[in-house]
Amino acid sequence: MAEPAILLWLLTIAVTDACTRRIPNAMVWPGFCAVAVVAVAQPAVGLAAAAAATPYLLTFTVGWCGGGDVKLAFACGGLALRWDTAMIMVACASLVALMIALVSIGRRGSTGGHAHAPALVGALIVVSDLA
Repeated sequence: MAEPAILLWLLTIAVTDACTRRIPNAMVWPGFCAVAVVAVAQPAVGLAAAAAATPYLLTFTVGWCGGGDVKLAFACGGLALRWDTAMIMVACASLVALMIALVSIGRRGSTGGHAHAPALVGALIVVSDLA
């Protein structure tokens, strides 16, 4: 019963990021906190969340993504439920983001940065059973 609400939440974040290139804390913290609470009872969820968030945290430290991406990756990793599924999700999202960046090279008006939430949410939907 929660899947439609989670899917709506994720799609709202993806659209917001695509339109504004920002993920507001008010949108992402509820999912982040929910995953953190579930991880106390189900350590596999915490491991999946940490596995997904770690690459984003590393890229955040060098300025290649924003803090919202890190928090969203943590929440999406927890929703993936398993660390290996979370890593496949991150790899798929990164591949999609790379393809978008390559296609937009040289386009007039391209600013170089792209919203990553749509790729991450799409990858989660593909690797999980949220759809």
